[in-house]
Amino acid sequence: MVFASKRLFYRRFTPEDRSNKDLVRVFYSEANWERLRRAEALAKEKGVTAIQIALAYVLNQPFPTAALIGAQNETELISCLEGSKIQLTEEEIRRLEDVHI
Repeated sequence: MVFASKRLFYRRFTPEDRSNKDLVRVFYSEANWERLRRAEALAKEKGVTAIQIALAYVLNQPFPTAALIGAQNETELISCLEGSKIQLTEEEIRRLEDVHI
């Protein structure tokens, strides 16, 4: 599973906003919107943001991974640093992955 664009996770786009045709073509699917909803719910439980959960998901895989971050300012960079420290349980990872739509 690949998490969608950070634009989705920062809520710069919504399912109703279809103004960016490339973003719509690549990332707009019910499964990705469900992943976002699940990441938001888990983030709320942990007191962090959905984008931090997405980063933690990538970094908590049982195989070598590299996360490409696109921090555009100091606030986003600090958010990524904090997200890189989040440990997800196996159950939390399954919760994010099990999207059958």
